[in-house]
Amino acid sequence: MKNAVKKFLAMMLAGVMSVSLMACGSSGSGAASTEGAASSEKAGKNCTIGVAFYQDSGLATEATKAYLDNMADTLNCKFKYTVLSQTDEGVNLTKIQELIASGVDGIICTMDSGTAAIVQECEAAGVYIGGYLCDYDISYTQAYDAVFKNDHFVGTAIDGYAPDNVIVGQQMFDSLLEYNERNADAPITHVSLAIFPVWAFPAQTLAAQQFIAAVDEYNKTADVQITCDPLNEETDVLAFSPMDSTYFAKHEGIQAIMSFAAGTGFVYPVMVQTGNDKNIKLFTTGFDGGEEKNFGSAGTGTYQQNCVTAVETITYPLVLLLNKINGVEFKDQPEDAERVSCDQFIMNSDEDMAAFQKNIYFTANASDALFTPEEVLNMTAYANPDATYEQLKKSISTLTVDSHK
Repeated sequence: MKNAVKKFLAMMLAGVMSVSLMACGSSGSGAASTEGAASSEKAGKNCTIGVAFYQDSGLATEATKAYLDNMADTLNCKFKYTVLSQTDEGVNLTKIQELIASGVDGIICTMDSGTAAIVQECEAAGVYIGGYLCDYDISYTQAYDAVFKNDHFVGTAIDGYAPDNVIVGQQMFDSLLEYNERNADAPITHVSLAIFPVWAFPAQTLAAQQFIAAVDEYNKTADVQITCDPLNEETDVLAFSPMDSTYFAKHEGIQAIMSFAAGTGFVYPVMVQTGNDKNIKLFTTGFDGGEEKNFGSAGTGTYQQNCVTAVETITYPLVLLLNKINGVEFKDQPEDAERVSCDQFIMNSDEDMAAFQKNIYFTANASDALFTPEEVLNMTAYANPDATYEQLKKSISTLTVDSHK
């Protein structure tokens, strides 16, 4: 997949370079002047983008900052950072107002909280806004016209798939099957689930249901059946606090936990405290750092799946914001803003984990990003008239761990 993405990025880059060379073809002092003008025009207007994260630290946050800061000179853009509240809409509105007052031209948000009021505030100030690592499902289902039809909202790159296109349950089941194929002499045949509350993450409940359905379908023809314990509301729904130690008594005999919630922070510590990290496997979303020490065949081998969305997906709202700031749009730009589902880095083998450790998400080293600053610039409509919206979507929606293999 990386080769396919890189191929059309290279074509776009070559096209813009040829235009620049034609513009700079004369000689003498006039050539130098023309070259400077062409470079300045290609870089676009000097601007500032505010980025509002859902937390102030962590691998995803640090890697995203490294990715953006490395592009600042090439994009002629500065970045300012702030942190939103996960529960208080009033705080979030204030944070956005502070960014606007500081003179930003665009804002990228990682949370859908009080968004209609925030978009209205941005429109009044002439500031554009987009999303990243968020499906904006509340706005999509309850305030579509106020948000997605507003010309100042450019759309969002989702942390995985939209709720109306959930596939993570099937992906989790596929990881379980791959584990069993590698361990045919000792397959996992009894599992349980963990999710966050449905009001906060409806897609997780859908994913859990999808996983259960996949198990049921598999058992129709499988020689070795897989048992999936029913969701236990008391222990399996994690109200943003660590799993209760009674979980294991309620799920006696399990060999693995399929955690659609963030297992590293909410499940794994309790597994360690109760001594279950050595005899129960954990398949989970998220990656906080350090999981690789007990992943696959390493250490206790507790982790058998982690998955994250590439930080490079922030390229989607960034490019759209830069286009708006520079007064242009793609020829194939849709009328309404969109939310774009993104493939994820799914690590369910030693080989996958080794590949993941080459990515900026893990290293926070800008040189490990899948896109260079020049490639991102040439995804924009103002730097490259041949760039398209569909190419932009494809470039950010198809990033997987295979991109580093």
